[in-house]
Amino acid sequence: MNINRIMQEIEGVFLELGFKNEIVGEKRFRYLVYNGCYCKITYLQSREAFVIECADNEKDASEGVLEDGDWYYLDDSLENLLIKLRQDIVTYYMT
Repeated sequence: MNINRIMQEIEGVFLELGFKNEIVGEKRFRYLVYNGCYCKITYLQSREAFVIECADNEKDASEGVLEDGDWYYLDDSLENLLIKLRQDIVTYYMT
């Protein structure tokens, strides 16, 4: 599997739902932002999974203080991963 392509697909779901790319803080962290929710997609090779990390405000995001969200493992099909991701984004990150 091409991890970069999957990362782009995941990011595409966020963008389709109305998130915007934003650079935050002195360290210039890159986030997907919607209504004060700052999300970052991280791939963990040791787990063969993506995790969505998030902060509820710009201060925490600029300091890199993030909470882990759901995990999306590569043992499932990309289609199923993206369906679950879309449902989770709407449920947990857009409220």
